[in-house]
Amino acid sequence: MLAEVLPEAAGKLAGPADPAAIDAAETALGLTLPSDFRASLLIHDGTEWGMPQPVPLDSLYSASGIVDGTRMWRANAGDDQQFDNPGAWAYLIDNAFLSVTGPVLPRMDAGGRRVVVGDMNGDIWWFLDLAPAPGGTVGQVVRVDIESGCWDVIAPSWEQLLIRYAEDLERSALKIDETGPSCEWGESSDYPAPRPEWLRDVTAVSP
Repeated sequence: MLAEVLPEAAGKLAGPADPAAIDAAETALGLTLPSDFRASLLIHDGTEWGMPQPVPLDSLYSASGIVDGTRMWRANAGDDQQFDNPGAWAYLIDNAFLSVTGPVLPRMDAGGRRVVVGDMNGDIWWFLDLAPAPGGTVGQVVRVDIESGCWDVIAPSWEQLLIRYAEDLERSALKIDETGPSCEWGESSDYPAPRPEWLRDVTAVSP
């Protein structure tokens, strides 16, 4: 499907990762990657640099790239405790300062249980969430727009993300220009979104 819809971008998909490189990434990050994501790396080790990209990002990281990206994320993950609690999140959502769709904790630091897999201009990130909010699934894929304060669960797994993306390509449901698909893909159309189910009964507390 990618070759049909984005033939120029299809060539930016990298070749398969060396299994040893994936093992090294897991060791460096101190965690085990979801099996479907590992299988994906064994087919395409991220995307090569250049436009147009086959994904709505500047690039998908390689096995070594996810180590660099995740380490950078962790290094900048100092959450303000004043805002890092369910009551504060509920307040910020109710007052349109924060938008959260799906079972994701809107915090940068999740005990090292996130794996950054790609970004757009350092503002928009995709990560595998290994510490989801109640109702979430380990390995779900989250899109974060840091500047806009938007946290969107875009698929319950990497495999399901690829299926969703392929279906949207087939339906011509993506905005595409000379750089590739728009990074808005996966963003909730309901902005600011109402509280997600897991925060529904939390008492809002002004931070």
